[in-house]
Amino acid sequence: MRELIDSVHRLDGARGANAYLIEADDRSIVIDTGVPSGAKRLVAELEAARIPAITDVVLTHYDPDHVGAAAAVQRATGATVWLGAMDARILSGEVAPPTRTRRMMRRFNRPGRADLPEVTELPDDAEFEVAPGVVTIPAPGHTPGHHVVRWRGVAFIGDAGLVSKGRLIHLPAMLISDKGQADATLAAITAMRPRLVLPGHGRAGRLD
Repeated sequence: MRELIDSVHRLDGARGANAYLIEADDRSIVIDTGVPSGAKRLVAELEAARIPAITDVVLTHYDPDHVGAAAAVQRATGATVWLGAMDARILSGEVAPPTRTRRMMRRFNRPGRADLPEVTELPDDAEFEVAPGVVTIPAPGHTPGHHVVRWRGVAFIGDAGLVSKGRLIHLPAMLISDKGQADATLAAITAMRPRLVLPGHGRAGRLD
């Protein structure tokens, strides 16, 4: 676990995607969890850390490289697992993924029952405070129910974008469910003027 700024850490145990930890007074909030194969390492890392008990896990979206270890973390800690409402329904299989590419990806990466956490849905049409000062913001485009998390000027943006040379750019087009929404989301994140951007992939960065 590496501290990036005061009370914000990157979790080394997660595999496949970046996972982060916020220490917010007496609450500890995990942002994304990586793939299932990293679950044991991630749980061991959290258990060894000298932090308040994990109370919440916020999943930015339903892709397996972000939700894969969430069920294991939930079993180990009893944390509430949060996910955008539409993405929760896609994760559970109630709703099909929104594009042909994503439906093909789902066919080869369908999670088993043991890999599915018990999810509490986030509203897809409003900001929501999951812990004091830790706010989730609907950020569709990459997936229909994608959310970003804001805390003390830090933006945890999942796969809404990547940081490149001081600006936000999209992930590959084949991974974007709705380009118009994705454009609007990047503009909204930029307008927040975050002091630090923590993406789901790649390095943290600051925007010009």
